[in-house]
Parts: sequence; C-alpha cells; structure tokens
Amino acid sequence: MPYVSARRFIAILLTALATVGVMQPARACEIPAPVQTIDPPGFYDDAAGYARDVKPMRDFIARLNGAADKADWVCALSLLNSWAKADALMGHISGYQGYYERSWAGADFAMVILRMPPEFRAEHHVTFDAINPWLERIAIATRDAEAINHLHNNLVYWAGLNLIAIGTVTNSATLIDSGLLRVREGIRDIGPDGALAREVKRGDRALHYHTFALIPLVFAAELVQQRRIDLYRENSGAIGRLANLVIDAVEDPASFAKITPIKQDLFPWTFQDELSWMEPYYARFRDARLPALIGPRRPLKEWRLGGNVTQAWGAPL
Repeated sequence: MPYVSARRFIAILLTALATVGVMQPARACEIPAPVQTIDPPGFYDDAAGYARDVKPMRDFIARLNGAADKADWVCALSLLNSWAKADALMGHISGYQGYYERSWAGADFAMVILRMPPEFRAEHHVTFDAINPWLERIAIATRDAEAINHLHNNLVYWAGLNLIAIGTVTNSATLIDSGLLRVREGIRDIGPDGALAREVKRGDRALHYHTFALIPLVFAAELVQQRRIDLYRENSGAIGRLANLVIDAVEDPASFAKITPIKQDLFPWTFQDELSWMEPYYARFRDARLPALIGPRRPLKEWRLGGNVTQAWGAPL
C-alpha cells in the first residue's frame, strides 16, 4: 500500500466528496434505497472511490442520526425497519474495508435505538422484534470477520462495541460476551504509560489511532455497567491511563513525544468529534480537566455513535 500522509489524504478525500456531492435536504422521513452491499476500496488506497462508495450508506446514517437528534423516533424506526426488511449491508464483501464500515454502521444503529425512550420501544415492540434479527446478523458477521479479527488493533475494539451495543439492544448475552472478549483485548493492550503498542506502529498517525481506539473502549465500558461489569477497573485502570495519555496530548500535542519521537499528523476530526468519548467519561468521573476541552467543541457528534453524543451522553460542565 503506498504511503499517504494524513494531510494529503484529507485533501484528496475532500475533493472526492465534493465531486460526488453532498446529501440534499431530505423530505419528511424520506427513506433512502437500501444499500445491499458495502464494499468500498480501502480508506487509504483510493480516496475518490472510497468517498463515492460509502456515500449512500453514510447518507442513510446521517438521516437516521438526524432523526434521533430531533427525537423523531417514528422516523428513526421507519428508517431502520425499511433497511432491516431489505437485509441491507449483508451482501458479499470482496475487499476488507466493507467489514469495518458494516461494523461501524451496526454499532450506530444500535446506539440510535438505545437513545429511544423505553416507552417508545415497548409501544413498538413488534417492529423491533422484526429489526432485531437483522441487527444480530450484522453483529454475527462482524464477530466472524477474519478481516477484522486478525488485526488485533482498534478495529477489533470497535467490533467489540458493535457486539455489545447490538447485544444490549437485542438482549443477547452471547453477543455481549463476544464483544467483551474483543474490548478486553484492547484493555489488556494498554501499557503502563497508557500507550497501545500496535497503534504506536502507525507512525505519524499514532496519536490519532490512540484517540480512535479509546472511543469504543469507553462506550463499551458504559454499556456494560448495567450488567455490573466495571471495565474501567480492569488492567489496573487501563482505560484511564489511555484517557490520560490522550487528554495530555489534547492539552499539549508535544507531550506525545514521550510515546514516539515521530511528529504527529492529525486528521481534522481527531481532536474534534473523535473526542466524543469525553462526554460519558466526564459524566462518570467529573475529571476537572475536561470541561475546558469539551466546552468549546460542543456539540460533539460522531456518525458511528448515534449522532449527537453531547445530547445523548453529556453532563452539565
């Protein structure tokens, strides 16, 4: 794979997105045609092809998350039900990037459902009973994806969040347990200094991938609290060590030099929406360093986490 710097890649990607266009304002709960297969070229391999091929799925997710942000639960449910009926995203994947995209999408779908009021879910339980098997197929496909499992890096942790989130929605202990195996792999990987050895190997993107890896670990830890599992305590508070490493780097990017001497090249979203983990983390621990970092960035939104994370998870600063 040819090396592409983060800055150069972003320039290419933004040009590609401009070429394919942006989503036009939707009519009331307009439901996009289901994407049967998500199989784009690799994120770093072909920027234009990647942007083109993920756009239909991302447009759907933008619409779904937008409905959740407006608490338009009827629309959100209609969107999910339509794609569930079509068994969307479950077609054959010939490459590898599609497995990552489907994993992220499944996590998002579940996180949207978890935002819904319990009384709404109870009232529409018949529809949810029809959606749940589709979500479980997405989770099982993610669990069994060797394209993810062999990596033993942040993508495995994201697969763990997919499994835990969908397992929480469908009340599947088996899926949650499979997710915990993957999330705990990430927790075990965190060293005494808070670093992840595999992500350090990412060179000038190491800091970005530490931030990106932290997201699923924090949200998974939050979701399993209801099962009386405290992932924050495991490996001697490893998630906290990784959080401290990232917080230090947000406050002073030069501090990451203690992990690697390579100058870091961040994506525009690394220190913006990929700091979404700070919302539930602050709500739980009230870390005094976080209000100054969260406040100017609000609202924090992440397409993989159900939309407006500040709205769904945030606490008063």
